[in-house]
Amino acid sequence: MNIGVIILARANFGRWPDKVLYKLQGKTILEHVIRKAKTLDVDTVIVSTTDSIEDQVIRNIAWDQGVEISRGEPDNRTDRVCKAIKDYNLDYFVNMSPATPFFDVDYTQILIETLKKHPDCDMYGMTHFSNHYVPYIINSTIPFRNQNDDQEIYIDKTGMNIYYKWGFEEPEVRNRYLYNGNIAYRIQADNHRRICEYLGHFPVNYDEIVKALNGMQDFS
Repeated sequence: MNIGVIILARANFGRWPDKVLYKLQGKTILEHVIRKAKTLDVDTVIVSTTDSIEDQVIRNIAWDQGVEISRGEPDNRTDRVCKAIKDYNLDYFVNMSPATPFFDVDYTQILIETLKKHPDCDMYGMTHFSNHYVPYIINSTIPFRNQNDDQEIYIDKTGMNIYYKWGFEEPEVRNRYLYNGNIAYRIQADNHRRICEYLGHFPVNYDEIVKALNGMQDFS
């Protein structure tokens, strides 16, 4: 089974253009995401971007990090995912936002191990809510059903066999969502920066994020 991580990344895109280039402890958000993705037990990590001049900075980061690069249409994210799947012959892929520097490596690895033990589902998530907040795993045949969608990676869950590891009522799972989410606005990135500044380094794991949040609360 060939498992990859696909990170869709563009510069000057979205509600806050160039957000993936915001720096935490001297490294861009995208660099942190790639670095952490490389620690997962997968066969390949792919940055999916375009050939445009403005995305040269994205390609440079991917090259410097030693990961694969797939290039596709600027305005069709679903097609770019499908191209990356074809380019690297993936059976399953971890769909990862380029703006989730605090994504939970430990829980993502648990999902990958679950896939390997139960390789018969269309999609694997932490909970029924997880596809909006943290990395999730998708059978590589799924995006090809929605290739005409030119905006989002649209997943029609109708009739899909989905494996959810936990219920969303689990307190530990809920807590981990607080800083697993995708950064969309500058204020969110600034909060991440404050956590790093409090610790004096980029957090190694979720426990360090909790330590910083508790310490910052006590300090205030």
